Amino acid sequence: MNRKERTIFIVDDDSSLCRALGRLMKSAGYRNVHKFTSAEEFLSSVPFESPSLLILDLQLPGMSGVDLLKYLRVYGISLPIVLISAHDEELARAKSMKNPALSFLHKPFDEKELLSVIHSLIPE
Repeated sequence: MNRKERTIFIVDDDSSLCRALGRLMKSAGYRNVHKFTSAEEFLSSVPFESPSLLILDLQLPGMSGVDLLKYLRVYGISLPIVLISAHDEELARAKSMKNPALSFLHKPFDEKELLSVIHSLIPE
């Protein structure tokens, strides 16, 4: 499957950032981009059978990004994930989970940096 045909999921409670990331993914050629403002909305809406990538904010109301990571691991759901946060302690806590399919970006991050990370996680 071509990298651009993969599905990109974005979970961030900042709706303006969520929209901006969605536009960035579309401009980079990704056709299947889905945005969610909470972990709960993501879990109730996502079919996990298609190859995908998740851009996940760690600071979410309700179920946190770290809690969502734990949920995915418990249920054996494996997908590449780019974790984003403005809080260093949350990134450090997520890094301790030792998942090779995780990448980390500190907000604010550069668009080129995000796309580079995504391309490293999604092989051609």
